[in-house]
Amino acid sequence: MVHSSSYGQQLLTLLSLTAAGLCQAQKADSIKACLDQGGVQATISTDATWANDTAAFQFRIPPQPVAVALPHDKSQVATALSCARKASVKVSAVGRAHSFQGYGHGNPGNLVIDMQAFTDLSFDTTTNQLMFGGGANVGPAAKYLWDNYRRHFPHVRGSHVGLAGSIMGGGFGTTSRFLGIPTDNLASVEYMLYNGSIVNAGPGSDLHWAAQGAGPSFGIVLSAKLNTHEVPVDGAVSYSLALGDVDVDTASAALLKIQQWVTSGKAPDELSLRYTLGTYVSTGFFYGTESDFDQAIAPLVESVRSVAPAVNLTTTVLPSFWDAEVAATGSGINAVNGGQLGGRAFFVQSWTVTNDHALSLKQTKSLLQSFNSLNRTEIRGSGFLDLWGGISRDIADSDTAFAHGKNLWLIRVDGQLVSGVWPSDGNAYLQAGLKPFESALKKSAPLRGFVNYVNSELSVKEWSARLYGAKNFAKLQKIKAAVDPKGLFSGYGLAIPAK
Repeated sequence: MVHSSSYGQQLLTLLSLTAAGLCQAQKADSIKACLDQGGVQATISTDATWANDTAAFQFRIPPQPVAVALPHDKSQVATALSCARKASVKVSAVGRAHSFQGYGHGNPGNLVIDMQAFTDLSFDTTTNQLMFGGGANVGPAAKYLWDNYRRHFPHVRGSHVGLAGSIMGGGFGTTSRFLGIPTDNLASVEYMLYNGSIVNAGPGSDLHWAAQGAGPSFGIVLSAKLNTHEVPVDGAVSYSLALGDVDVDTASAALLKIQQWVTSGKAPDELSLRYTLGTYVSTGFFYGTESDFDQAIAPLVESVRSVAPAVNLTTTVLPSFWDAEVAATGSGINAVNGGQLGGRAFFVQSWTVTNDHALSLKQTKSLLQSFNSLNRTEIRGSGFLDLWGGISRDIADSDTAFAHGKNLWLIRVDGQLVSGVWPSDGNAYLQAGLKPFESALKKSAPLRGFVNYVNSELSVKEWSARLYGAKNFAKLQKIKAAVDPKGLFSGYGLAIPAK
């Protein structure tokens, strides 16, 4: 028997959902008509290309925009923004839809502006800066720069990733220890603001500072410029340092030996290192000669062997820098578009650790034990620690919006769906699994994180503190109020709220 009150509540819920659906459909039709009238290509959910136009790397979060606009020039971007303002909907820009949290497509009901037509690349030989369009991907940009000018910019390990989004989210790659993270190398940004006006934000401007860690909150990136670098040698050494079959205590002790090697100043900045959770294997690249690598790595191997006698070092000499790029980033870096988007359903968490609050043995054990506790059959855990350090020793948290001064480690743990659909308790389960490590970490210092890998379930108070810190976040809020007073670019999970 169904009670009348229960039935009535169900009916009201059904009617509410139906009304919301009708409103969404009407808004979609209205925006589509506005975009059509302005000559801007656009799609809505009833169009045949909708599934392709809303394809994303993150399968866990279904994209639900009201429409997708595909402008071909700056005037059409302005038209799309005008249509959004008239319809009172938020806007989010998408480059390659690679956001781990689905932020490119934003919150349900957004107008998405797809920047795939904005892929121009050029190089200024007087400033050694690379200009790239707001829709350019990592692989094509890196290949263009290397093939034509034998120069490089630090980038993430994904050739198919959108360049603008990965840079403004911090970014981290195998050359970041000696050349800085992508955010540090952002020279200027050409923004279109909420009202269609265009500004060029260069060094010293508030908008340039804000773009270095929180860029999508302030406008549409039409283009940007990056500082580029010569590499030390046209070659590299790829290496693997395996501990063998060891327990958590041994793996923790070995990780601390690596950390001590770094904090004592013995690790060259030209060396990258990724310590993989589960296998306890450290891999990376050394951007120098084989003899210099051998000399630098020998003390580390000796130190690790004191706690893990079976440690084994293997190396491969790569004849060119580009061979290292392919090895680090994938063969898609040679493809026209950087390779296929791909995708998976997963949940990511991240933390950063600074030099002045390096990992303790207790924290290291807690990390490894927490990771090993992830044992559900439908969710597979993966994770690593990327060695940061390097030239970040000269970076202050206030230098860019993203607070990353003195960073020593970047820690990331994923839970990836193996089969079926993402479980309703999946996010909570993964957060609970890493809670012991997080609790141990915050006993020594405030928690810090990484924009590109941020936990999507954190509150504004939590992510603002971890990514920006109180002073940087307050400054971001003031800039937001000044350049986006209508909150047009506020329709995604990490949008900076106006103060």
